[in-house]
Order: sequence, then C-alpha cells, then structure tokens
Amino acid sequence: MKYLLSILILFAGFVVRAQVKVENDQLFGKDCFYMQSLPVGAKITGVLFLVPGFLESPTAVTAQSSIVQEANKNGLAVVMVNLTPNNESFPIDKKSLNTLGKMIKEFYHKNKLQPALALYLGGFSIGGTTALKFYAEKNKELKISKVFAIDPPLDMVRLRKSLLKGREKSFVTKLDTLNTEHKIPEQSLKEQSVYNPDYTELSMLPDYQLTALRIYSEPDILWWINNRSMDLSDMNVTDCAGYINKLKQKSEENKVELILTKDRGIRNNKQKHPHSWSIAEPTDLIAWLIAK
Repeated sequence: MKYLLSILILFAGFVVRAQVKVENDQLFGKDCFYMQSLPVGAKITGVLFLVPGFLESPTAVTAQSSIVQEANKNGLAVVMVNLTPNNESFPIDKKSLNTLGKMIKEFYHKNKLQPALALYLGGFSIGGTTALKFYAEKNKELKISKVFAIDPPLDMVRLRKSLLKGREKSFVTKLDTLNTEHKIPEQSLKEQSVYNPDYTELSMLPDYQLTALRIYSEPDILWWINNRSMDLSDMNVTDCAGYINKLKQKSEENKVELILTKDRGIRNNKQKHPHSWSIAEPTDLIAWLIAK
C-alpha cells in the first residue's frame, strides 16, 4: 500500500511539474502569462504555441483536447498563452500580438533553444484568428514552420453582425474596444480582420509557400439553426473558405488547406457543439505538423 501511495504521489508530482505557469509582468504585462508542457525525458524537437479561445484559460486546452499530450509524445514542447488579463479581450490587437512575440522569444531564450528549432503556431476560435494574424504580421521576423486554426472568425465585420443575432451580444463590446484609433466602426473592423471580402486584396495576403496552413471547420448548419437561430452566413466557415480561396488565388505555391469535419464537435461535457477544439483530430494534426 505504501509503495502504491508513493507511486501515486510521484505521479501527481509529475503531472504538476509537467505544466508550469510562467509569469513576467515586466515583459508580458500584468496577468499575462503562459503555461508550458515539456516532453519528459526527451529532447525538444520543436515548439508548439497554442492560443485559447475567448474567456478560455490556457489549462482549458487539455480539458478539451489531447493535442498537448500528443505533441509532448512526439518531442514537442507546448506553450499555452494568456495574452490579456483573464483572457477577457480579443487578442488580435497590436499589443497582444507583440506580447505573443515576446513570449516566443523568451521561451526560446529561457530554454536555450536554437532559433532554427521548428516553431508551430495554432489556436481555437479567436485564438486561431490570433495565430493567423500573428503569422501574417510577424512571419518575416520569426520563422514559423506551420500554422493551424480551429474554426476561427476571420471577418470581424461579419462576426459583429453574427454576435448581435446570437446569445453573445455582450461580446460585441470587446470588438468595439479594438477601435482605438476612433475610425469609422466598419472600417476599423475591416482593418482588424484577417480576411474581409470587401477589403482584403491579394497583395495584402501573406505567403504560405515556405510553410503550411490548415484551417479546421465543422459546417453543421442545422445545429446552428436549431441551437443558435443562425445560418450559414453567420458561421466562421464562410470566412475560412474565402480566406483559403484567396490564398490559392494569390499563388498556386501556397500550401494551404481547409479541413471540413463532420460530427467531431464535442465539448468536455460530452455535449455536441461544432465550434470546439475536438474537430481537429490530435494524432493527425501533430503528424501533419512534424511531417517534413
């Protein structure tokens, strides 16, 4: 019994040590931090930065998906970020993107990792939007090997209209606070967007020729009609399809793909929800990330 108890204590200690909270108020800002999960007993072969969805804590990632565990099993260090206090703001503004850049550089420096070590970036919902926007603005500053986003809203004009129709009307104020330059509201939202069909030109799009992009979405139209009184025009997949299409139009060399899933959206309470981490199958996702 004592032996078993010792094993359980050691195991519990291992779990606690596996995910470590890293704070640096001076560098990241107050209440901004990251959780790191390092592969145990293995050389770090790459680093995966994950950006959670709105109001999600970094630790919520492991409750919703086994992406972190799969990454660790394959030698990847995983860093789950919190870019705004309590993650109560949409982290797509310049300050949040700069904070993410600082976290990446600090993690590499602190762990004595070579700058050439593979860096992967992904996120869920607005976290996925952040990942794509960060790549678009910082890919010349940092070499990012591959990027993925799980059902991200990319058109902020469309998102605002959709939010006003649904249960999340209060989230609209979070979008409006991004208009720090006090521009015409719709113009500000267009400029904040990763992709807006009336604003984004081919010349404004990033290149994905030397890296690769995956966007996951589960277009369960009937679920949105029955549970949110929304339709296809309100779904993130409309933005995602438009973005992938434009990237392909810009260059046939762009390595981009839209992964459409069916009946994979399940949240941790076993409730069906097509807007979920689970639509990205972890084993396949990690295999794609590390594939040469």
